[in-house]
Amino acid sequence: MSRKLVVYCEQCGGTEPSGTPEFLTFHCLAFCSPDCRDDYRTADEARREAKRATAELATVAEVMRRDKAAAAKPAVSHKRARAA
Repeated sequence: MSRKLVVYCEQCGGTEPSGTPEFLTFHCLAFCSPDCRDDYRTADEARREAKRATAELATVAEVMRRDKAAAAKPAVSHKRARAA
């Protein structure tokens, strides 16, 4: 018994090509039309940009936390350290 491979659009979930003779591929994903592919690509770029911005914000917050912790420590002079 043979099985038929079912291909569906990653964006809209359709199983029939729309506007093209066959499914379009983008990074091993299938899309039924150029519009679905472009919508997916746009959403993917927005997701990647948001992830990059979040990582950058976390890095800035870590640097600020480190600077605040360093400023809170009292400075020990070298003369006092030798005397002790």
